[in-house]
Amino acid sequence: MATTTMPNRGAPSYYGAATEFYPLELDQPTTGFMTRSQRPNNRVPRSAHPGFDTSPLHHKKMGGPYDPATLNRPRKLSSTVTVTPIITPNSDDTGSRTWRPEFRHQQSPVRTVFRTHKRQPGELFAALPEEVLGMVLGQLKESHLGKGSESCATCWMRDLSSISVASRKCHQAARIALYDDIQLNGTDSSAMKKRHKIAHGARLVLLRRTLRANPELAAIVRTLKVPSQPISSTKEEYHNLIATIVMECPNFERLVGLHPRYDHTFSRLFHALSTRVNLKQMDWIIDAPVLQAPQRPGSRPGSSSGKSAGLKMERRIGPHGVLEPTECAAFFDCHANWSNLKTLSIHCLPGATLAPGGLIVKILDQLPALEHLYLSRLSHAAFNDQTLSVLPPLKTLSLAHTSGITSAGLSAFATSQAAQGMTRLTLRHVNLDSLPALVRIFSNMRYLEVFSLVQTFAPTLPEDTMIWLMPYLACSSLRRLHWDITSHSAAASAADAILARSIAAHGFPSLVALRAPTDPEGIFQSLCRPVERAEIASDRFRTPAQSAERQNTFPMGRSNTLASLTSSSSSSSISSGASIGGRSQSPMTPMTPQTPLTPFSPSGGSFLREASDLRESRLAAQGRLEAARSAPRFAVQVVDEEGSTVEDYEMAGFMGTIGSQIRYDSMPDAGARDEKGGLVDMDDVMGECGEDISEREGCFGRWNMSTSGNVDRREKEKWWHTERGRWTNVELA
Repeated sequence: MATTTMPNRGAPSYYGAATEFYPLELDQPTTGFMTRSQRPNNRVPRSAHPGFDTSPLHHKKMGGPYDPATLNRPRKLSSTVTVTPIITPNSDDTGSRTWRPEFRHQQSPVRTVFRTHKRQPGELFAALPEEVLGMVLGQLKESHLGKGSESCATCWMRDLSSISVASRKCHQAARIALYDDIQLNGTDSSAMKKRHKIAHGARLVLLRRTLRANPELAAIVRTLKVPSQPISSTKEEYHNLIATIVMECPNFERLVGLHPRYDHTFSRLFHALSTRVNLKQMDWIIDAPVLQAPQRPGSRPGSSSGKSAGLKMERRIGPHGVLEPTECAAFFDCHANWSNLKTLSIHCLPGATLAPGGLIVKILDQLPALEHLYLSRLSHAAFNDQTLSVLPPLKTLSLAHTSGITSAGLSAFATSQAAQGMTRLTLRHVNLDSLPALVRIFSNMRYLEVFSLVQTFAPTLPEDTMIWLMPYLACSSLRRLHWDITSHSAAASAADAILARSIAAHGFPSLVALRAPTDPEGIFQSLCRPVERAEIASDRFRTPAQSAERQNTFPMGRSNTLASLTSSSSSSSISSGASIGGRSQSPMTPMTPQTPLTPFSPSGGSFLREASDLRESRLAAQGRLEAARSAPRFAVQVVDEEGSTVEDYEMAGFMGTIGSQIRYDSMPDAGARDEKGGLVDMDDVMGECGEDISEREGCFGRWNMSTSGNVDRREKEKWWHTERGRWTNVELA
C-alpha cells in the first residue's frame, strides 16, 4: 500500500515533552491508512463512519528524528482520547473519500471519545454556583410573599430555616436569604413569651442575642421589618430595643415598619441610624419642637436620670417660624455619614418646620448618591422656588402641599441640568396654574416616564395665548400619566381638552397607561382601548357614606389641608372650556381662556377635595360604557340574491379607540386607596400595610396542611404559628 507523507510544517508543539506528561502511544506519526490485518490487538473504539477509522499509533521514543508526517496535535490535558486520520489528496485507499479542496473545512476529521466516571452523591449539586441557589430562593420568596399568596413572612422564614439544614451547600445561601431581609410581622406568640420569660419584643430580643453572638450574621443584615409597638411596652423602651439591633448590623441599609417622630430631641434610635454608613433609605416624620428643662450635671443625654430631671413641653411655632441653631445643627449632623443614601423622604406634621430654607440645601449637598426625594407639607420658608433651583440631579421628585413652589419655579427647574435625567415627577397641590410651565416640563425632561398631577384647579393659558397646532403638550418618553383635577365634576376643563387633543395628535407616543379619576365627559376614556368592564364587584356593595367616612380619617390635619387649598384658589383660575370640551372641534380652531368659574357644592360652599375617589371614577366609566352600547357603531344589512334585505341590525357599541395602546387605568397603586385617588402618600406608608388582622383574616401557617383531617400534634406545633397579617412593602409615589 502506498504511503503519502505530508509536507514539513515544523516541529510539533509537544516535541521533546516528558513521557509522564504525554503518553508515548499518542506521540507517533501516522502514515496513511493500514489494512485490517496490519492492525494490532489494542484497538480503539470503532467509529460509526468507516471512512474515518484510523490505525493505532506506533510507539516511538521521544527525542528521535522528526518525521514530517507527524501531526501537530495538542497536548493531552484531560481524560479524552483524540484519534486523527490522515487524508491526503493522492491517497490510493479505496475506502477514502474523493479529494476536494474544501473537504477539510466541511467536516473535521477529529473524533473525541469521553471517558465518564461515576460521580459521588451530591457532586453535581455542589458544583452549582451560588447565584443559581440565590435565584431559586428568590422564587421561593416570591411564592410566599407575592400577590395573591395565602402564605406570610413567617412561613417563608420557616422554609428557609428548613433549607439551611438540608446540606452544607444550602446552608450558606439560605442563611444569606434569611438574614438579608428580616421581616417580623404581627405579635409574639404566648408560648415564646412563656418559654423565654420575655414580656414584650421576644423575637427582637432573640434576634439581638443571635446577632451579638455571631458577627458574621450581623454583617448580612440589610433590611429589618419590625412589628408594631406592643401595648405592654412604652415607645421609648421599644425604640431603644430596635436601636440596639441596628447598632449590631454594620451594613444596615433600611428600617421599615416603624416611623418614629423626630421632635429635635436626642433619641437613641435616630442616633443609631445616623451611624450606619451604608444606609440607603430614610423617612423623616418631623414633629413640632419641644422645650426641655436643663438636665442634671453629669447625666447622659437620653438616660433615665437626665429625663427625670427635665420637663418636656411642646413648643408650637408659626407657619414661618425657624428652628434654633442647635436644632438645625443636630438635624444636619444626622446626615453626615449617609454618603450612600439613595432615598430621602421628609414629611412635616402640623406645627413642624425645617426653616430656614438653607438647611435642606446643606443636607442635600452632603448626600452624593441621592436619587429619590419626597417632600411633603413643607412651609414656604423651608422649601420654595429658590431651594428647588439648587436641587442635585435626581431620578424621582415628589412634592406634596409645598406652598412655596410656583409655576415659575417649576418652569425654571425643568430647564435646569438637574432635571434632565429625571424619570418620575409627582406634583400634588403645588399651585401649578400655568399650562406653558407644563409644556416646558414635558419638553425638557427627555427621560420622564411617570408624571402625576393632583390639583384642585386646572392650569390655564395666559390671556393672550392661542393654540393653532396640536399637540400642544408632548413628551416622547412618558409611559404613565396620572391627571386628577378634583374641582371639575360636571364638565371637562380647558386643560383637560388640551391634554386629550394632544394625546390624540400623538404627542405621547410611548403612553401605555392613563389614569384620570375626574373625566366627566369621557374624553380620556375615549382615547384608550375598549374594555369589557370598568368597575369591580365591590364597587356595587360599598356605599358612598363608607367612602366618605374613610376619606375623612386624615390624620395630618384636615383643616390645614382645606385652608391651604382655599388660599391657593385665590391665585389660580379655571377655564370652563364648555365650548372646546367636545371632540368635534378642529385642531386649527384657536382657543382662548374663558371666564374663571368656581364650582360650588349643593350646600353653597366651595367643593374642595384632597383627591378624587377612584370608586366613583369606575362607576362613572361603567355608566359611559353601558351608554355607548346603546348607540352601536356599525349597521349590518344582509341582502339576498334578489336584492331584498333579509336582516338589518346594529352591533359593536363600545367606548374607546380600537388599536390604541393606552390602558384606561382606574385601579390604585399597590398600597394606595381609592379615596386618595390611587397615589401612595405618607399616610399610606405610615399605615398598617396589611399587618392588621382586625378586619381581615391572617395566616396561621395552615395554608399547605393536609386535607385528611388527621393532624399530628407534633406537626401542628411545628408548622402552625400565631395568626399574623400579610404585610406588604409600600413605596411612595
